Amino acid sequence: LRFTFAIEDAEKAVAMVKKIAVFKSGGEFNDSILAKEYGEGVYAYFIIRSEKKTEQESLLFDGYMIQEDEPLGLNLQSAFSTTESLQKIGYNPVLTRFVTEWRFSTLNYKVNVFDIEGIGAFIEFALPQTDLEKTREIQNKAFELAVKRIGLKQKDALPTDAITLQFISTQGEKTKGKAETNFTLGQ
Repeated sequence: LRFTFAIEDAEKAVAMVKKIAVFKSGGEFNDSILAKEYGEGVYAYFIIRSEKKTEQESLLFDGYMIQEDEPLGLNLQSAFSTTESLQKIGYNPVLTRFVTEWRFSTLNYKVNVFDIEGIGAFIEFALPQTDLEKTREIQNKAFELAVKRIGLKQKDALPTDAITLQFISTQGEKTKGKAETNFTLGQ
């Protein structure tokens, strides 16, 4: 499960999240994001990430609850060749972004803080998959306590990830005038 909150200030949020979770990694990145739709509103993403300072490229996958057995057959020598390979298996470029990211972790969930240029700042909670009812109850209680402790309201949580929010908002911008769209980022 993922829950995302729109926030005013990423750096203030990082200070609050440090009270509930352990910092794991972060940095400033240029991302090219490719998406594949698996169902209405269900996407998997490959992120071709370039670290701002070193320009080192890496390939990340974000596809919670997706089980795909397709062999990738990727050439990871350059972003261009990787993009071509991903398009062959159905992942299409959907957006680029400059993001500053902080990643945190606890035993029961992960927390990411994003500051996405031109879009805004977000806190994303990710509760790991489990088939055990008791484990889910423990994760949910820990999540509820964490949200309260850092001053957020659970009713403001959007049940999705930050990439999907950004992707949906850009789709809304592209269809203005063509179709009715009432989604705006942060609402």
